[in-house]
Amino acid sequence: MSHAMEQQPGSRTPEEIEADLARTRLELTSTVDELTDRLDPRAKVEEVKGRVDAVKEAATQQAATFVGAVRERDPKALATVGVGVLVTVGLTILRWRRSR
Repeated sequence: MSHAMEQQPGSRTPEEIEADLARTRLELTSTVDELTDRLDPRAKVEEVKGRVDAVKEAATQQAATFVGAVRERDPKALATVGVGVLVTVGLTILRWRRSR
């Protein structure tokens, strides 16, 4: 509990009241600034761009790793490519049969 609250009502000095008002103004200013930063559309756009760039970088790195594994004839990578080809061919055949 603050010192000013422990005193009897009306027993605060003008200096104490002014100090409390100044402290409250600073707290409000800080809160308003924080809310402004959180709700700023430009800041949100930049935040989303940063996330997209991070995901893009991670996907690019994973793709490069996968391509390298295929080039090195890694059995798991080759199996993954094989499954992808089989699924693609199977779906193509199904679409072709349904369209007839």
